[in-house]
Amino acid sequence: MATTREPPKVSDLLKHVGDDLKTIATTELELTRNKMSQFVDRTIMRASVIIIGAFIALIGLAMLCVVAVLAMQPVIHLLWVRLLMMSGVYILVGGGAAWIYARRVASGPDIDNEVEEVGQTFDAISNGLKS
Repeated sequence: MATTREPPKVSDLLKHVGDDLKTIATTELELTRNKMSQFVDRTIMRASVIIIGAFIALIGLAMLCVVAVLAMQPVIHLLWVRLLMMSGVYILVGGGAAWIYARRVASGPDIDNEVEEVGQTFDAISNGLKS
């Protein structure tokens, strides 16, 4: 003999829908938090590697400039002129390298798009809870 089930009450259905929306909202918040955390971690790692690389490159360039000053002695006899020339080269090359590294650090993911996605998610969840 088949038993007939009563159709679920509207209040029970709404409660289940509300629970589902709460679960979705919690999951979206957790995913967003993880995504932002990964973004910050990657940005910090990238910046630290670039800063260390730039520092080592500038030290190496300074050493090359010292060698060039010593190597120019037969051509230019005045030490202060050789030092002045190579300090200019050091400033130009080192400044250019620092500028290139700074641009590389600045070109990260589009954070505005990430924030906009989070806002759209919150709007969709709040609209779902209101209806």
